[in-house]
Amino acid sequence: MKHYTLFKKILLPLAAFGLLIGFISFAFIFNHHLNNIEAKANEETQKLANLLVTARTLVSEHVLSSMALLKQYASVEGPPNIHGVTDMLGTQVPNLRFGDSPQTGRTIMVDSVTRIGSGTATIFVKRGQQFLRIATNVKKADGSNAFGTELNPYGKVIEKLQKNETFYGVVDILGEAYLSRYEPMHDNQNRLIGAWYVGYKLDFNAIDQAIRQWGFLEKGFVAITDGHGKIRFLTGGISKQQALEAMEDSQHRWKRVSKEVPEWDFQINILYPVNEAYWSALGALSPVMIIALILTLVVLMAVISGLQRFVLNPLGGEPETAKLLLMRIESGDFAEDHIAATPDTLIANMVKMRRRLREMVSQIQASANRLKVSASVFDHAHDAIFITDERGLIVQCNPSFSVVTGYAQAEAIGQSPAALGIACLQPDFFRDLYEGAQAFQEWQGEVWNRHHQGHDYLVELELSPVMNQAGEFQHYVGLFSDITHAKEQQNMLEHLAYHDVLTQLPNRVLFSSRLQQALLEAERQQSLVAICYIDLDDFKIVNDQYGHEFGDKLLMQLASRLTNILKPQDTLARLGGDEFAMLLCGGRTQTEYTRLLKKLLAAIEKPFAIDKFKFSISASIGYTLYPIDNNPPDTLLRHADHAMYHAKTHGGHQFHLFDLASAQQSQQQQLLLRDLLNGIQNSHIKLVYQPQVCMQSGKLFCFEALLRWQHPLRGLLYPNDFLNAVEHTNLIIDIGNWVIEESLRQLTEWQDHGLHTQVSVNIAAQHLMHKQFSDHLASLFKKYPKIQPQQLHIEITESAAISDFARVNRVIQQCQSLGVAFSIDDFGSGYSSLIYLRRLPVDIIKIDQSFIHNMLSNQEDLAVIRGVVTLCREFGRKVVAEGVEKAEQAQILAALGCDYAQGFGISRGMPGNKVIEWAGKHDPYQFN
Repeated sequence: MKHYTLFKKILLPLAAFGLLIGFISFAFIFNHHLNNIEAKANEETQKLANLLVTARTLVSEHVLSSMALLKQYASVEGPPNIHGVTDMLGTQVPNLRFGDSPQTGRTIMVDSVTRIGSGTATIFVKRGQQFLRIATNVKKADGSNAFGTELNPYGKVIEKLQKNETFYGVVDILGEAYLSRYEPMHDNQNRLIGAWYVGYKLDFNAIDQAIRQWGFLEKGFVAITDGHGKIRFLTGGISKQQALEAMEDSQHRWKRVSKEVPEWDFQINILYPVNEAYWSALGALSPVMIIALILTLVVLMAVISGLQRFVLNPLGGEPETAKLLLMRIESGDFAEDHIAATPDTLIANMVKMRRRLREMVSQIQASANRLKVSASVFDHAHDAIFITDERGLIVQCNPSFSVVTGYAQAEAIGQSPAALGIACLQPDFFRDLYEGAQAFQEWQGEVWNRHHQGHDYLVELELSPVMNQAGEFQHYVGLFSDITHAKEQQNMLEHLAYHDVLTQLPNRVLFSSRLQQALLEAERQQSLVAICYIDLDDFKIVNDQYGHEFGDKLLMQLASRLTNILKPQDTLARLGGDEFAMLLCGGRTQTEYTRLLKKLLAAIEKPFAIDKFKFSISASIGYTLYPIDNNPPDTLLRHADHAMYHAKTHGGHQFHLFDLASAQQSQQQQLLLRDLLNGIQNSHIKLVYQPQVCMQSGKLFCFEALLRWQHPLRGLLYPNDFLNAVEHTNLIIDIGNWVIEESLRQLTEWQDHGLHTQVSVNIAAQHLMHKQFSDHLASLFKKYPKIQPQQLHIEITESAAISDFARVNRVIQQCQSLGVAFSIDDFGSGYSSLIYLRRLPVDIIKIDQSFIHNMLSNQEDLAVIRGVVTLCREFGRKVVAEGVEKAEQAQILAALGCDYAQGFGISRGMPGNKVIEWAGKHDPYQFN
């Protein structure tokens, strides 16, 4: 009975107390481990969010600058306004104008923006609750401009525009992801009439590769979804179906940690199995459970031993005192109460025991606290920890050591760190720590370890010696963590910062760094460095006809092809679009580089096979040689750019070495091109119309459209003053298209006022041989249905006709099938040939005005005129005499059988609004 009382009053409460403390400790550590896993998942989502935000920042500046440029160009023409309705692809839409200039179907403004800033641009007009694309270079799947397509009525953009708010973010446009900016467009009464848009197509390849390698725990994964819940990126090894099932889990088998990325309208989700987290937490509790059990047993044994001793000894005092003292001991009251007893009696021993118990409990509590903290730090540390003895053998390691190295604790203890693959690339590393000059010193740095399974991994290692009180070495404590993945992430971000995303070539930043190094090396070795600038001649045609996807693939093939030709010390970089830069190093003479550049040009001109298509392009290369051109790096690259421009304006398909004279000429041409582009945007380019009349009847036959440029500084300029500078650029095509469309518009206006006539326009050789020339003509006739194709005459020069005779002949026949007539302009001033006159399917021959001017005084010129008229009559061609200024000239030409006349003697070129008045007075025209 006595023992039962002791058990009930002392031992049972102690055991219950120990169990309670143990349970609370276990629950706390278990929950703390689960919280650590969730916190780690939140850290990972933040890293992913930073990666996405960094990728977005790379192109955001282009979007903002392009929007500013688009609105600046529009402001030059005038404020936005709606003027009635107009037809677009058979549909009536509000007629949006900037000032007096209609915008429906025009692409010159959006193309001008993207020509400078790349990307895409669009002008929308509001029709009811719809926003329709009326001017755009966004491409549909078939490669055509997305005219008339509607902004998604259920999307997130239209909600912002309806509220007169700007939208800036990532959207899907016709199935492609773009970083886009939409801004509402208002008229002068602040009414919402349309919208502005600029955007850049996003390339997710680098982000996708990073996410595919991202995981969490053993079975966890990363899934990034867009605003519609669609999975955009996913960890490798997990199917989208498995990911969706885990995200929709209703049985709480998966833990989901999410983070919103508003800059992308994305949600980052990290999911991991709940049972895996639980097992990880339970594994962390095992050492604590063992230590708690040992401490409980120690306390119980001490209590039992003391009771046995006290029972056997004499009581040594009043029984009530012993009972009270015993009750206090049973209740756990070990406080000092000044009870005295004879030495070696029961009460005296109980008093001693109580004092010892009081000290023991204090020590046990202190030791337990220290052990608990040490065990928690050692076992729960994410870093691998190992302890070696004085011989350099491992005596203890934590669970993370086994996770990182692949060696179980039993395999590691008793082995040297080197035997477990630590610092595997430095065989004498640990021997130097024990025997070298720096023995028993702290060490910190990066080393390569070899995993138990054989692969190497990079770690951050810290080694700290432990000394005893006498200052003698006892242990080394080593701590390390696997930083291989972090290094890979760092290297990936550095690669993104210094390389082009599409071609993986160095970008402008890395090229500038290597250029500076190359110049220093050239000075040291007394060698030449070639700084080259490359621009592709026909690349825009690939993008326009087949889309940017084919253009991107061509650029990647081109980068690979050129890299294989260059030496390892050379550098090929992509500066943007279809522009590249090269550093060619180690050469001693200009001849060496000339041979290499010929080889590079030949490689570029070889056909490119993409899917089932083949493409052929060429390039213009400009280069300069250092130290012959002894200038700073930026100046050298600018000189190479000047030389490239010289090569391009002289026909392309060539390379050119920089020289000062050509640079000055190139600079003047660039200034002229810039002024001409501004002139087109500001409507400084105008057309005047010079009549052609029948020599026999005086009836009005046709009006030739003549280009004039009212330059703000140089005054009125004629075509010969500025077209030569652009005849080998794409701008000549834009100008030619504008002249044709403006002439058809003017013809329509004249017909609406009762004047039915014809118009002839001059077209450059490059424009005529453009692949889409005849298709563009057909689309313009659909746009101006009141005009018959027979009312349009196209004039080409002799040199244009014979430059590529077969191709020109084919284009003329395609246009004539539409009904368009063709003329040979300035016949006799170039390489006139009867063969070309006979074989070219032209309708009219125009005799150059130099022959007309001298016909009254020069019999040879008169003979040439007589011969041309006779031949044209035999070949069934009509003849127009240019430069007729005198009645005597007209009389002789009429007698010779010339069909039509044109010149100052009839009329100078006049604005379109003066033509009807002139025709009312001079049709038919009287040659006096």
